[in-house]
Amino acid sequence: MGKNASEPTQADLAAKAAATKQAAEPAPRPEPEPTANKGMINTDRPDMAPSGALDAEGHRPVLERSRKAR
Repeated sequence: MGKNASEPTQADLAAKAAATKQAAEPAPRPEPEPTANKGMINTDRPDMAPSGALDAEGHRPVLERSRKAR
């Protein structure tokens, strides 16, 4: 049906890929460390408001919108 007889089938390609994968060595993994990593480090930022709150000018429109009738 228009297929070339010398062209490999999908089953042939899948079998070749599976054989190549099985023959390959596993990827090297780092040795486990005896202690946990430090994780996130909390850094203070002098330009940020406490607890991430907005300044009064930025917060005022939000308060005004919440008081108006919808």
